[in-house]
Amino acid sequence: MICSPRCPIMSVPDAIAEIWRTYQVTLDCLEVALLEKKRGRIDSLQGTGFMDMPIDVVRRDIQTSRDVVNDHAILSMWTVFEREMVAVLESESRKMLDTSSSAFNQAVCRKVEAGIEYWRVSEMIDLFKPLLAIELIGYMKQIKRYRDWVAHKNPKKASPAKVTPEFTYEVLVLALEQMGAVSQAIAG
Repeated sequence: MICSPRCPIMSVPDAIAEIWRTYQVTLDCLEVALLEKKRGRIDSLQGTGFMDMPIDVVRRDIQTSRDVVNDHAILSMWTVFEREMVAVLESESRKMLDTSSSAFNQAVCRKVEAGIEYWRVSEMIDLFKPLLAIELIGYMKQIKRYRDWVAHKNPKKASPAKVTPEFTYEVLVLALEQMGAVSQAIAG
């Protein structure tokens, strides 16, 4: 299990799993609200915006909410993943000093730590090409493109291939597990 120094309370896979659990609960709540409205169970809907809405409006609003929740889950999982990817790269650059604390290695480490926040994420992902399956690298980049589109919604750009929260969860957890295994193998 990977634990980032930037996230000392919860390990990263646990943080992504918590986002995943929250996402699933939210979908369940939306489904329950729709079922209750269909069944006319007004007592369970009191105090909600669904109380006086026609069922077709409730369906439309719940579908819109589902779409937004899907996108927000992807954004949230990607944010945790990206933060951990930066932490892994910083950690690996520090490990160079364990091998040799030469002036060159110190300069490289300082350069990485000072500038990594400004690197392109696709270039960070590319650094893992020698260590991760090329398909996994491609999936990570696909998620990143979709995440960028969701975050910026540039109307001049076409939507990239849509990814689902399920796909995002599976890919990012697998990538983090493999990054952790790679990091441990390099250290050992």
